[in-house]
Amino acid sequence: MIKFNEEKQMFILESKDTTYLMGIAPTKHLFHLYYGKKIHLIGNQEDYLKLPKVGLGSTTNYEDSKTFSLNHVPLEAPTYGKGDYREPMIHIEDEDGYRSMDFIYDHYEIIKDLTFKDLPQVTKNETLKIILVEKTSNILLNLFYTVLDEEECIIRNCSLENTTNQIFTLDRMLSANIDFLHSNYDLLTLDGAWIRERHMHQHPLRYGVHKIDSKKGVSSSDHNPFFALLDKEAGQNFGSVYGFNLIYSGNFEANIEVNPHDLLRVNLGINSFDFKWALHPKDVFITPEVVLTYSDQGLNGMTHHMHQLIKNHLIKDSIERPIKLNNWEATYFDFNEKKLIAIAKQAKKLGIECFCLDDGWFGNRNDDLSSLGDWVENKKKLPNGLEHLSYKIKKMGLKFGLWVEPEMVNPKSDLYTNHPDWAIHHKTSKPSLGRNQLILDLSKEEVVDYLDHTLTDLFKRAQVDYVKWDMNRNFSDLFSQHRDKESQGKLTHQYVLGLYRLLSRLKDKFPHVLFESCSSGGNRFDLGMLFYMPQTWTSDNTDGYERLKIQEGTSLAYPLSSISNHVSDDVSHQVLRHTPLETRFNVACFGVLGYELDLRKRKSFDYKVIREQVQFYKKYRILFQQGKFYDFSQKEDHQFMVVDDHQSSAILGVFQHLTLPNPGHQKIYLKGLNTEKKYRVTNRKQYENIKRFGDLTKHALPIKFKTHGALFNWISNWFLFEVEKFETVLSGSELMYQGLVLPPRFTGTGHHESMRLMPDFSSRLYIIEEI
Repeated sequence: MIKFNEEKQMFILESKDTTYLMGIAPTKHLFHLYYGKKIHLIGNQEDYLKLPKVGLGSTTNYEDSKTFSLNHVPLEAPTYGKGDYREPMIHIEDEDGYRSMDFIYDHYEIIKDLTFKDLPQVTKNETLKIILVEKTSNILLNLFYTVLDEEECIIRNCSLENTTNQIFTLDRMLSANIDFLHSNYDLLTLDGAWIRERHMHQHPLRYGVHKIDSKKGVSSSDHNPFFALLDKEAGQNFGSVYGFNLIYSGNFEANIEVNPHDLLRVNLGINSFDFKWALHPKDVFITPEVVLTYSDQGLNGMTHHMHQLIKNHLIKDSIERPIKLNNWEATYFDFNEKKLIAIAKQAKKLGIECFCLDDGWFGNRNDDLSSLGDWVENKKKLPNGLEHLSYKIKKMGLKFGLWVEPEMVNPKSDLYTNHPDWAIHHKTSKPSLGRNQLILDLSKEEVVDYLDHTLTDLFKRAQVDYVKWDMNRNFSDLFSQHRDKESQGKLTHQYVLGLYRLLSRLKDKFPHVLFESCSSGGNRFDLGMLFYMPQTWTSDNTDGYERLKIQEGTSLAYPLSSISNHVSDDVSHQVLRHTPLETRFNVACFGVLGYELDLRKRKSFDYKVIREQVQFYKKYRILFQQGKFYDFSQKEDHQFMVVDDHQSSAILGVFQHLTLPNPGHQKIYLKGLNTEKKYRVTNRKQYENIKRFGDLTKHALPIKFKTHGALFNWISNWFLFEVEKFETVLSGSELMYQGLVLPPRFTGTGHHESMRLMPDFSSRLYIIEEI
């Protein structure tokens, strides 16, 4: 997969279907020549990149040419100061203040099973290491390339190695750079905010620099560190798509630049804003890894590469994820042991497998004003302690989960009273609070050691099976009271490294515990956190309709096994919208399923429906969590599909926004099936409670109930209306090329048969199984 052609002076990286080419230029700079569909290499460097020869005369020294400029060529590791005026990958300064570094090729190595200390990373076999040397200072820049053949991905990062006797200052140290000879692409990004994370946005590239970044200390919900470049004609299932993602959880930047010569540059890594790192003699600075992938099968093809990479080379466990109940929206801070036990008992009756106790169980925590950092039980709520609660939960046959927010501290806490210097803020200025809390300085090893000890004791005492690890504010007042002036610019990156060390220790001590990352919902949904915690709470917004847009964007880059979803209450706590219970489930099951509602106060309709939902999810759990995912969504209506590895089973989810008057036929062209196989297509048995459809209930109940309001209300609480059964048998080729024609969505007649169709925010699941 990694070759060097001595005669052509070219590096050739090949996966099953892609080729990545680099060349050593006459100037000894490392040129980028090609990345895309796999090619059979015959040509030389000059066939990929025509360098100007005007002004050379008889010399071959391009640096003496009047027409040669680094600003006009595609580079692998560009710097500023030697004629390239585009966004540099690296910008460093020596002791004299000289900043015009020029790295040229020295030699290369092939390394087996390469790992990097304190950083999340993919598992590797062979890695190409290209060593560049700076002409003047002799400092070394090491470029790393790993090819993952089956996943069609290339992993890149770099390190700067100070082999000199002077100190260098790093102002910018990005992980990777790739240049293209044309810019005729669209840019797709995942952007948003709290409770509307990772919405997809696509627009054409234009001249200048388009930048996505985070300065919040976390990867943030503003802009996810994933993005894609699409050929103008690319769609969901056809056309060229390049995907990029950063394996990192802190401040980041990605620059997408089109210069006046229509050259396209892409580079990404740690955000250079507010970053400054002194590199002393013998020090090495290692950057986070970047994932690159290419597909000529559109967005779905790119998605499959990303999903397989994460599942095969990044996430450490592939266990079946349990169905959990979280008590947050059921109780918020208002609970006691009796209330929790009652909710857990009902969860067990419905087939749920794990109970998670959320915020409010510790210190004097009755609101969000105090006690973060004091990880000791609130004896008024839990008089018998966590051990007793955990014992009673486990005795029911449920797993026990616990919410923690270890990176935070409230000023009103014993921890802050005893260690005010452990929080990130200047000692003489009043800090800005977020959710009434401050951030602990995880760049300080003493803080990491304290959290390691405290959480180890807590998890052992409570016998936890599942941990929800939250982080509910962004960074401000950046100052570490344990650092001198020269090292304050290291704070945010060393915080992330401290977090990674803490998580690594806890994962080693508790290999059986399922860790779920959370940060005000999806404020830190990135590959760095997934390396330590295999699933992430996707968003605090659990509304069925809003979740469709959030999960569509998230699943573009991250596998369903990492996407944690909950079915919450009848009226959304975030947008006050009613979405049918069946739709809330149908959306949530495309990922890791959970529930977040008070199960003590449900109608008989809800109990029956939830019990059947849980049974259905258990039957198809592996398919929902590990299946190959396809997105067929168009505008407001969404369609998701998962297919198993053997092409013998699949599930199609069809989700409707608003009902259209007198619509046409709905046909969906399926993907991923075997053309020769025969499949039976049926819809999942699901129900609607007729009371929810207002006046239509007048046609669905006998006349004698219409005049008895109380009796009508009592009946409608348990009256179930089963969705009309759908069944057909078709071949895989018919389903993919002729398409699956779905039942009519609405007839407009207004009689009770319309109840069998699809009102606003309705949905259906179709099971496709090989006969």
